[in-house]
Amino acid sequence: MANPYFEKIFSVPIHSCIVGNLDKVTQEIDQSIDSIKFSMIENWGSTHYLSDVNFEEDAIKKYNLNNLWNEINLNLHTYCNEINFTPTDYYIKSWFSLFKKNNYAHVHDHSGSDISGVFYYKTNGNDGDLVFYNNNPWFKMSRCYVNYDQSWTHKPVVGKLLLFPSWLQHGVKTNETDDTRISFSFNINFT
Repeated sequence: MANPYFEKIFSVPIHSCIVGNLDKVTQEIDQSIDSIKFSMIENWGSTHYLSDVNFEEDAIKKYNLNNLWNEINLNLHTYCNEINFTPTDYYIKSWFSLFKKNNYAHVHDHSGSDISGVFYYKTNGNDGDLVFYNNNPWFKMSRCYVNYDQSWTHKPVVGKLLLFPSWLQHGVKTNETDDTRISFSFNINFT
């Protein structure tokens, strides 16, 4: 066999970057963060705190986070180019998530949206890794693929922005530190 190679198909596109205007983005959030009232969703248990427990608001508009919006928009267009999709009009729902000691996020997806994302505002890097789960249930059906990763762990980094398909299941490991972690999450829906 001449020139064999290995192809991976049906890969999951995840966009990862440190935002370019980090100082301005951080200053904007700094000005708003103390005014945000965080609450938990009662029937979720002691998972984590949210700025909008109904997921109906757009925290970007509510707190005038224009620099963050510019970074998300810029990276959204880059991501769409990477996946060969021409963006149309879209709307965004966004919120802050706060993780104190022993808080976590259960495994979930954001089905009903097109692209989801997270921006890390405050983290020590050890206060709860983001874990993406393999959505292909057939990998575990065969003995020869059991060594393929069923999950991928991402350490949070201040200033990092991730974009990913909304159907991708993910969760956040328990914050076992005494520090509070704050991230900004969002869903994008194309019209």
